[in-house]
Amino acid sequence: MVKDTQLLEVDEVKITIIMDNTVDVFMTDNEIVHRFDLGSDFPPIAEHGFSAMIQVKSGNKQGAVLLDLGISSSGILHNMDSLGINATDIQAIILSHGHSDHTMGLPGLIDKLGTHKVPLISHPDAFLDKKIIMPGGDEINISPPKLTALQQEKITFVKKSDPTLLVDDMVLVSGEIPRTTDFEKGFPLHYTKRNGQWENDSVIKDDQCVIVNVREQGLVIITGCCHSGVINTIRYAQALTNSQKVYAVLGGFHLTGGIFEKIIPTTIAELQKINPTYLMPGHCTGWSAIHQIAQSMPKAFIPNNVGTTLVFQGK
Repeated sequence: MVKDTQLLEVDEVKITIIMDNTVDVFMTDNEIVHRFDLGSDFPPIAEHGFSAMIQVKSGNKQGAVLLDLGISSSGILHNMDSLGINATDIQAIILSHGHSDHTMGLPGLIDKLGTHKVPLISHPDAFLDKKIIMPGGDEINISPPKLTALQQEKITFVKKSDPTLLVDDMVLVSGEIPRTTDFEKGFPLHYTKRNGQWENDSVIKDDQCVIVNVREQGLVIITGCCHSGVINTIRYAQALTNSQKVYAVLGGFHLTGGIFEKIIPTTIAELQKINPTYLMPGHCTGWSAIHQIAQSMPKAFIPNNVGTTLVFQGK
C-alpha cells in the first residue's frame, strides 16, 4: 500500500483520448464508449503520440488530470480545441515517461495555461536526454523538450519515483514500476544520458501509470507506453491498491516491432488470467498485438481512436 494514504473509490471516471496514432470518424458509440462526432467541421488529428484527459468524480468532489502531451504542441492544442477540453480545468499534468512522443506538447500547453499554475508529476529521470541506437548504428533522438526559464516558472515540478495521490486521493500515479515477470525485459536499444555520459537504459525506469478505483467495479489503469511491461504494470497497480479486480486497462502496451512481438502470446495469456472487463490497447501496442488481443479477448476489446471518451461508472 501507499504509505499513510489510500486510493479512494470514485463514482465515475471519464477518460478522453486527446492524442493517439489513429483517427476514425466512423466508429460507433455504446454505453461505455463515446466517439467523436462525425459532423464536426473541426475534427481532431492523429499523430504518433499519446495524451489523455482523466476526469474523476465522487460525491460532490471532482477533478481532472492530464496524462502525457503527445509529440507536438500544435497537435495537442488542436485536439484540445477540437474536443472542447479547457486547459484551465487541468489540476495536474502527469508524464508517463520522458520520451518525445509523450512530452513535446508540454511547451505549448504551458503557454496556453497562462497564469493557471499546475503541478507536473514525473519520475526524476523523465527530463534526461534519451535516444535509440538501431542495430545498424543509426540514432533516433527521443529526448523530452527543453523548457525556457519562463516556462519552468509556470510549472511546479514534482519529481519522484514513489507513488503520488492527486485530486483528493482519487487518482494515483504509480511511480517507478518493479519488474517482476520473466518475459518483460525492457528495450535493449534504449539509451539515457546521465552525468554527461550516454548509458544503456533498457529498463526505462521513468515509466509509470495512472490508476483509478471505480466503486465496486475495480481498477482502471491508464498507461502511456508501458515500457515496464503491461503485466508488470497491472500487478504493481494491484499491489499498490491491495485490489485484485481490474476493470479496464488502456493506453500503449509497447508490443510493436521484432523485439516485442515475440512476447505477444505470453502477454495475452497473462491478460486472460487477469481477465479485465475492458481492454483498449493503443499508441505503441502495434498492429499485430492489437489484432491478436481483439481475437483472443473479443468481449473485453475496445478499438482505440483519437477523440474516444470512455465513461466508467461505479455501482
